Amino acid sequence: DLVIGWGGCSIPRGQPWWNLTFRIRPERWGKGYASELAAAARAAAVAVQPDLPVLAFLVEHNVASRRTIERLGMRLVWSGPDRSQAGSRRLVYLDRDPNPEVLADIEQLLGPRGADQHRSPR
Repeated sequence: DLVIGWGGCSIPRGQPWWNLTFRIRPERWGKGYASELAAAARAAAVAVQPDLPVLAFLVEHNVASRRTIERLGMRLVWSGPDRSQAGSRRLVYLDRDPNPEVLADIEQLLGPRGADQHRSPR
């Protein structure tokens, strides 16, 4: 048997959100596996603890992951320089409107939003 990817949701220690992650082997890209995995992970998180938002951290140049997350209905709530990858931009998506606590925790973790920050319309 071949493992083609992994993913799921977890609650990072001390954070008020579910963190949605997924990785699919490049030779399996474009077959819908990421969408299926991300949707199932999000649904499981909401079933277990629906009061916590589901969050996804992405890098701007990963267009396929952005499309996957956006197809789930998640919205961009934070954008700024990626401290871990020089020259990259980090994007943060949520499955609902963020409350001030969540935004403050994201900014504490990643820094202030970039000057070019865009919020998706409701």
